[in-house]
Amino acid sequence: MLASSRHAVVDALAMPRGDIPMASALRSLDAAGWRRDVVEDVLPQVAAAPGAIDPRERTAWMCGLRQALPMVSRLDGATRDGLLALLRAWCDWPLWLALRDAGRAGGTDVGSADVDSRIDSEIETIDVLFRMGHQHDAETRCRRRLFMHPRDRATAGMHVQLQAWRGFLEARAMPIEGDGMRLEPLGHHHCADFAWQYWDPDIARLCCLPSFGDDAAWHRWLDECWGYGDQHLYAVIHREWGFVGSVSLTLHGDLGFFYYWIGRDFQGHGLGPAAVRLLLDDAFAHRGMRTCYAKVFEDNAPSRRALARMGFEALDFRPAPPQDDEMLYRLGPPQARWHSVEALRGLFERMGSETRVAVPHVPGRHVDELSMAVR
Repeated sequence: MLASSRHAVVDALAMPRGDIPMASALRSLDAAGWRRDVVEDVLPQVAAAPGAIDPRERTAWMCGLRQALPMVSRLDGATRDGLLALLRAWCDWPLWLALRDAGRAGGTDVGSADVDSRIDSEIETIDVLFRMGHQHDAETRCRRRLFMHPRDRATAGMHVQLQAWRGFLEARAMPIEGDGMRLEPLGHHHCADFAWQYWDPDIARLCCLPSFGDDAAWHRWLDECWGYGDQHLYAVIHREWGFVGSVSLTLHGDLGFFYYWIGRDFQGHGLGPAAVRLLLDDAFAHRGMRTCYAKVFEDNAPSRRALARMGFEALDFRPAPPQDDEMLYRLGPPQARWHSVEALRGLFERMGSETRVAVPHVPGRHVDELSMAVR
């Protein structure tokens, strides 16, 4: 896997607040109905410092720009180029592609007319398709560009990266397609996208994931996860919004253990359960999974409700202290309680987790009776 040249995990978590009036700029545009003259006046100011946006404001910009797309697509070339640069900085790949296609349809391709600029522009398109998981389209465009410009190093480098990723997919995990959503194996090229959604510290806390000190730490973590051999991590790519979260499934024999998270701006819209259903349906149908487990903090009511809607049942035992504030869930055919206990013990050991299963003693009941309790 090739490391991305982007460095954004820390940048997105530690972005400066208030360096430029991003919030007031957005209010001005909304108040003016995204009128063309106001857009042309405000956007250059925003484009001058794309990293100054507060992650909590990003989705409002994404929504506003989508509503204004018919007008935005008619901006002059320089302003549109600046907007495309903003969208790259904000990792809004679906809107980047939509704006670019709108410009081409209007006969005003983005960028200068010289050959070098057109090559750079096409490589940008290939890169965006790659980040959105459109591997076939990216490879097709790259081969065409390489045929036309065989000595162009940037195109050759992109071709090498695409082929390396193709090999990784075929060896480890292929994308999982859904309706308006796809699960794309999480790769190093998703670093910046991951950061935009991971800024909320509750995600790391509730999913027991690391707080990354820098991009290098994130890349090492990703390599470590794939290196286990039985863990499959996916980026949740939404057709309209791009990267919205991540799902992970660890498979040991016919037993699975999963977690997922969705960025704060996209929570509460059913995207997490939809992504999990894609993941688990694929595992049950094609990976030999028979039973799947999960754990969640007791005070995380939204996740508990989501698990219940997906058919998971809460088990009547918990992790041992200090993890006893978590609950364990199971999805699969009925089985004896002791079987779930042993399955989870084996899974946690395999995963290198410090979690231990605590089965309380029930006075007056024989062990054989307990083993008959179906969970």
